[in-house]
Amino acid sequence: MKVGVISPQDWGWPVSARPGDERPADSQKAFGLSAGDGPIPGLDLPAGEIERRIRLNIYEWLPRQFDPGRGAYYGFYRASDGYREPPQTVNLLASWQLMAAFDRFGDEQLLNLARGALDDYFRHFVVSHPMSIACGGARDGVAVQEVWTKFTAEFVIGALGLYDRAGEKAWLERAEQSGRYLVQAARHGYAPGYRLDQGRWMDADAGWDSWGRVVEACLALEQATGEGGWRELALRWGEHALEVQSSDGCFYLINGEYYNTDLAADELRGLIFLYELSDDERFIQAARRFADWHLATQRPDGAWGMTRDREGNLVVPTVGPGDVPNIAIALLRLHLLMGSSADWDAALRAFRYSLSMQVIPGGGQPYAGDPQVQWGFWSWDPYYDYTLSADQATHHIRGMMFLLDYLGRLSSPPTA
Repeated sequence: MKVGVISPQDWGWPVSARPGDERPADSQKAFGLSAGDGPIPGLDLPAGEIERRIRLNIYEWLPRQFDPGRGAYYGFYRASDGYREPPQTVNLLASWQLMAAFDRFGDEQLLNLARGALDDYFRHFVVSHPMSIACGGARDGVAVQEVWTKFTAEFVIGALGLYDRAGEKAWLERAEQSGRYLVQAARHGYAPGYRLDQGRWMDADAGWDSWGRVVEACLALEQATGEGGWRELALRWGEHALEVQSSDGCFYLINGEYYNTDLAADELRGLIFLYELSDDERFIQAARRFADWHLATQRPDGAWGMTRDREGNLVVPTVGPGDVPNIAIALLRLHLLMGSSADWDAALRAFRYSLSMQVIPGGGQPYAGDPQVQWGFWSWDPYYDYTLSADQATHHIRGMMFLLDYLGRLSSPPTA
């Protein structure tokens, strides 16, 4: 199994057979993708309908979020008044969805759009001046004096995604530049960020300790360059992770006090990747404990409340819907490794929740008649500000792709 984040093809999985595909008959017999294309048990939707929803989001909804003047994607669309936020950090993750869609459909225009989105992000948010200690770091979109380790690692993943798909050396050079920032963050106590205005690294208890994303980024750098130093750096960040895991199995990584769904998927994936590459049982044990914490706290509808404190109190019950399928993707990798039916059941419920957040024309959701909303995904549940953004859609659409391609590998359904 390969290490990767952006698409199922990064894991070495073939694109699942789709209705109408001209593929060998044997490939059409995979569970959920047979000639009859019946409903997937537990989802009540056939694979063909999920595939249709993927296409409608990518080819109908996403183009409406594009700012042709800037050549990048708007920050969000607010349905209540039609406001479009100018392009910002959303273009980082928007590029992931476009690359995943390119892997699936082979449409070169999607790769061109991914290149443009990530280039816009690089030009506006990545520190590139050679005199800066934080060269390669990625700035926050609002607190512009803060360089975030979280965003930097995500940029590394995106840049390497483009290098792998387009073969353009400039993207590898940009990824290595940002990787060098991750080296410095590790040297400074696994710092969550750097303050440009103060010229100092942030303390781990005063920010977002995004070690999971860093592990993924470092392993991707090793995969792209063949340089073992990146794996060693990933293992160092992994040792840090083992040190900060709570006795209840969770990771409280915001200010050292709070769990947040935004970080969870990468933490779980990072631990699994480290185990697969090192055979160190400590990593899979930590992953199992963290997954079990999620199984215990998952809501009946398949979602997780956004924020909890160390005492188990629910701080913010609002859901970030895109985080839910991202966690489910990590649970699929764990299910593949360990075969636990509980992991499969939790992932399936999470995907079912994710599908419920897509705005279907004629459905019962607010603003379902607005063409700018249709086939997108709400940013918050409950709706809060009635916004939709391309970065939220990224995790939902990737989740659908991972689910379909995982089922495409199987000859029979997992049992719950």
